[in-house]
Parts: sequence; structure tokens; C-alpha cells
Amino acid sequence: MSEHHHDHTHARQGRSLVFSIALNLGFAVAELIFGLLANSLTLIANSIHDFSDAVALTLSYFGFRLSERAPNTRRTFGYRKVRILTAFLNAGVLVALSVLVIRSAILRIAKPEPVQAPTLILMAVVGLVVNGVAVLLLRRDRKSLVIRAAMWHLLDDFLGFIAVLVGGIIIRLTGWYAIDPILSLVVSGLVIWGAWSVFRESASILIDSTPHDVSFDTVRRFILDFAPEIAGIHDLHIWTIGEGERALMAHLVVEDAQVSSFHPLLSRLESALRDNFGLSHVTLELESGECKSADNVCLG
Repeated sequence: MSEHHHDHTHARQGRSLVFSIALNLGFAVAELIFGLLANSLTLIANSIHDFSDAVALTLSYFGFRLSERAPNTRRTFGYRKVRILTAFLNAGVLVALSVLVIRSAILRIAKPEPVQAPTLILMAVVGLVVNGVAVLLLRRDRKSLVIRAAMWHLLDDFLGFIAVLVGGIIIRLTGWYAIDPILSLVVSGLVIWGAWSVFRESASILIDSTPHDVSFDTVRRFILDFAPEIAGIHDLHIWTIGEGERALMAHLVVEDAQVSSFHPLLSRLESALRDNFGLSHVTLELESGECKSADNVCLG
């Protein structure tokens, strides 16, 4: 049943990504057409941004599908980290695009250009409704880094349309064109803040860091205190293989005895590590007496 639920969740996430790609492409074309008709550099810039989002989300989708491929003799852990890699790249692209928007906004504050406010307001209202619905659909799978990256792409557009709407109304009422780039600076700052969290978390997973919500020292002490037969531990590593799958590897120092006599202990310890720390892939090696490995391992 759990595996069926997992497959259903993956299928739903795949459909969500396809929907996000179609949404970004559709709006990119619409914004380009209306931007040219209204002589609005803001909408034209947003269309370019949406095209970039669509490309990034397409990479996410292919990474998502590739991550479902089974392990093989060359990639024994499978392709789980491909999803993390695409989330990392997407977040990086989003930060880079936001920096470009900030640069353009600063230039436009210095030299505002007139735009047709009614067109801005119309596109903003439509964009808010559609992007808002898309973000809500993706929200249920927000624990996935790939989906979170896609959400930030859409939320970027959503916040951008709020800025366009407010700017269009103010321009319509006052003729103050500089309000549009000023609001863009605020939106870009919020987007960078959100994308940076995805970028940082995915980078941490890619370099096999200990999961942020797992204490290395707590796990080490838990293993040492688990049973009197465990006299020591070294070469302890805790890392994330892929989303929802964490691994632990360690050498346990025990008394010199038959390996089969430790099977019940190892079974209980593996279950306890899974239940208490969410470690689903545990590899434990038994050693007796002095460490037989290299110094860099024995000091771990």
C-alpha cells in the first residue's frame, strides 16, 4: 500500500510539473504579444522570464523522470540525486534571473518609460488567478525539492503580477511610472530569499552532508548506548541518498565472537535507527579489537 501511495505521489508530481511547464509557456507567449501591443518593457521582460522558467521546469521534469529509473551496476543508488541536482540548478537560475531583474529595475528607476496601464492591469489579474491556482496545486507536494523549486518559479510570477497590478493602478491614477521598477525590487528580494533556501538545501544534499534535522553527535551517542556489546564506533557517516531516503554507515567495535551471534543486535539497531532518525539504508560493519582501517577512518 505504501509503495502504491509512493507511485501515486510520483505520478501526481509529474503531472504537476507538466502543468507548470504548459502554464509558463502559455503565459510567456501571451505576455510577449500584449507587451508588444502595449509597448510595455515590463511585460516583455516577464515573457522572457517565463520562457526561462519553462526551460528550467522542463529540466526538472526530465530530472524527475530520470530519478525513477532503477539502480544498475554502474549507479547502484539509482538516479535519486538527479532530482536534487535539478532543484539546485533551478534555484540557481532563479537567483540569477532575479539579480538581472534587480539590475533592470535600478536602470528603469533612473529613467522611467511610459506604458499602457490598462493592459498591465488586465494581464496582472489573469496572471494572479492562474498562477495562484497553480501554486495551490503544487503546494501539497512542497516537501519535494523539485516541486518547491517549481513553486518558487510560479510564486515568482505570482508576486510579479501583484507588482504589475499595483503598478498599473498607480500609473493609471497618478502617471508615476517609477513605481513599477520599485515594486520589482521588493519582489525580486523575496524570490531570492525563497530560492536561496532550496539552493542551500540541495547543495547540502549533493555534497553528502548530514541532514539538517539529524544531529550527528546524537546518533553516535544513541548507537554507543544502544547495547553493552557495542564498545566503540568509528567511520560514522550520515547522508541523504535522495528525497525521503537517508543512509548511515558505521564500523562497530564489538567483542571477538561469531558474526551470527550479533545478528539480533544489528536487526534491533537498524530498526531503532529507522524509527528514531528516519535512516532507511543502514550499513554496519563489525570489528573487534583495534581498528584495522586507515587512520582517517579510525578517527571517525
